[in-house]
Amino acid sequence: MATQSLAEAAKLIRNDLVRGVAEDIIDLNPWFAELRMDSMEGQSVTVPREASLGTAQVLAVGSAITAKAAATFNDTDAVFQPTKIIGDAELDDLVRATSASAGTDQAAIEIASKAKSVGRTFQQGIATGTGVMPQINSLHSLVYSGQYTTSAPTGQALSFILLDEMMDLVLSKHGIVDWIQMPARTIRSYKALLRALGGTPGDWVMNIPYANGRERTVITYEGTPIFKNTYLSVVETADGAALTGGAYASVWGGVWDDGTRKVGVAAIYPKNTPVGIGVELIGAQEEYDGRIWRVKQYTNFAVYNRRGIARLTSINN
Repeated sequence: MATQSLAEAAKLIRNDLVRGVAEDIIDLNPWFAELRMDSMEGQSVTVPREASLGTAQVLAVGSAITAKAAATFNDTDAVFQPTKIIGDAELDDLVRATSASAGTDQAAIEIASKAKSVGRTFQQGIATGTGVMPQINSLHSLVYSGQYTTSAPTGQALSFILLDEMMDLVLSKHGIVDWIQMPARTIRSYKALLRALGGTPGDWVMNIPYANGRERTVITYEGTPIFKNTYLSVVETADGAALTGGAYASVWGGVWDDGTRKVGVAAIYPKNTPVGIGVELIGAQEEYDGRIWRVKQYTNFAVYNRRGIARLTSINN
């Protein structure tokens, strides 16, 4: 029987094209969805910090008071400045017109892609940024030297004792720890610890609200949610000295700031600018038949209290 071939028939057939784009470039960081956005005025947020307390003493009746020393403060305040994450979406008007004629808003797709890139750049910066302006502040660049767990220059496996040591360092909310975050491989190691106990206890799991209005189920440690963050480095050197060149990872614990700018972590942005990512139509290109949309965010990461985060380093499993 002579029949038409698929190859020949394909010359007359228009295939079904899905409109829009299926996201395939994905990293996980639900911690970021819970991060407070804190508006600021002026060029920076400046946080004075204690150096020493005014003295006090235990005194017998009739004894002279000698506890006269006043409080002192650090010579260098903590200063947090916003930086700029930005990119232009450019589109030829002929491409825009032909796409629109087929029912595709190509401009919207390009702008959405740029916005996603801005958001990913910020999240990567919080994980691994240098903190040297204009680069983004990170957990790594802002953690205080006294907030590391015991040195482990040859690496160490995750354990409950190490998690306890890290949590003991988070003091700014009087011992309350709001969050823990780990790379994916360390989450798997933590689950192995739970399985060794016979499984995950029911009260070691919690549901937290998520950005889309749904809830996310996360495992916990002593009631503290543990977030998977695939932006965190897994090639750190010993004791977190560098984010590349090694084979280790860090576990982070800390608290959200409560609006006082005295206890925890937050993202900052200038007042009267978009809280998140803004889009500005620049208009027609001068030399080309096209248009430009500017996608940007003015923001940075802040750790208002140096006792508000702690770092468990050199995890090798």
